[in-house]
Amino acid sequence: MAMFYLNTRHQLPQISIHQNQSRVDRSVIRPATIHGNNEQARSNKGITQSRVEIDNYPSRRAYGSRTMNDYTRERGQKGISDAQRATSERTQRAWSFIEQGAKRGSDIPQKYKSDVMAKYAQARNLVHFSLMSGPNISVTQGQVVGEPSQGDVTADIESQFSADVTITPGSAETTLADKGFIRSWVSEGHYDIYA
Repeated sequence: MAMFYLNTRHQLPQISIHQNQSRVDRSVIRPATIHGNNEQARSNKGITQSRVEIDNYPSRRAYGSRTMNDYTRERGQKGISDAQRATSERTQRAWSFIEQGAKRGSDIPQKYKSDVMAKYAQARNLVHFSLMSGPNISVTQGQVVGEPSQGDVTADIESQFSADVTITPGSAETTLADKGFIRSWVSEGHYDIYA
């Protein structure tokens, strides 16, 4: 009697996975920004030069040097006094001539001649006494001037609390590549290994 054999063939189901890794497309860290003043402290100090002023006009004047103002003032005053003195002398002399000139034995012409000769002799001898004056010297001392500046060094830092990041998320797609199967059949006398 022939034997019957149960043949079974099977294949497991197969899946297919398509996977994309996540990636960072852009990652930007916003740098901190600093706003502020950077005014350094300064002394702002300086020294003025000492100044020496020498007015030597009094010394030059003692030797006869004059400014035009002094010269014209002195000459003007001397001219006025000379004119007053000469007018007074000539007026007195004229009245003397009027009153005494016509009298017999008058010595007015002789007196006039002797006065003229005396003035001439006086004019030939020049006597000049002058004490030399020292120059006027004034000194202005140098001074420290200026006010210091304390400066202003301040900083205002502004930072962002987050970065600018763009991310493409990953994905995984699963599909059934092969459903698999189980087949069974009966063979007579032997196993059907080629089926």
